[in-house]
Amino acid sequence: MSKFLKSIGSWIRGKDNELSKNMSDPVREGKFAIEDSKKQVKDFTIKISQLIAANKRVEKELYSAQADEVKYQSFAEKAAKSGNESDCREAIRLKTEALKQVRFLTNETAKNQQIIDSLRANLNSARAKISSAERNMISLSARKEGAKVRKELSMASSNFNINDGPLSKLNDLEKAVIEEETEAEAWDELSSQTDAGTSLEDKYGSGASPDVDDEVAKLMALKMLPEK
Repeated sequence: MSKFLKSIGSWIRGKDNELSKNMSDPVREGKFAIEDSKKQVKDFTIKISQLIAANKRVEKELYSAQADEVKYQSFAEKAAKSGNESDCREAIRLKTEALKQVRFLTNETAKNQQIIDSLRANLNSARAKISSAERNMISLSARKEGAKVRKELSMASSNFNINDGPLSKLNDLEKAVIEEETEAEAWDELSSQTDAGTSLEDKYGSGASPDVDDEVAKLMALKMLPEK
């Protein structure tokens, strides 16, 4: 009983493996992988665009700080010419703050741009890989279909050459015809032998021989004579 259950279990596992193999479609899974990669690239592109937009806002702040630096430098010079030390001092302070902002924002934009350039390179690489994968998918799909057709044709060719293949029915028909022909030849042979055994006397004679008829006639004539 345990051996029987073990055999049933092995059979079920074999069927499960066969079903899993049949359900697995590399072409379909490849297409899904490409679609997932495209979605990731799309999300990645959105994030990069958000970073670019943020860096552009930083650049605008940088341009504004640079303009303030120039502006307060001009104010300080004008205040000094007019002899207003207090205004000159305030203008120099504001110019210094603007200069600090310019240096900070310059570093920020440079770092952001470096990150953006790296991310763009990765994005371009991902897009190139996806394009290559799509081209390969078309080629591999065609090769897979070609291999499938070749396999089916080879299997069909093998079936033609085995005893239980479709063409074996023709072989059975040929055997039956040969058997019928040999039986017909046998009956023809028996029929010819029967004809050959018939004597010429039976075929062409009139029955009893003339000598026998003459002797019988003589005996009968003697019997008809009167006794002495």
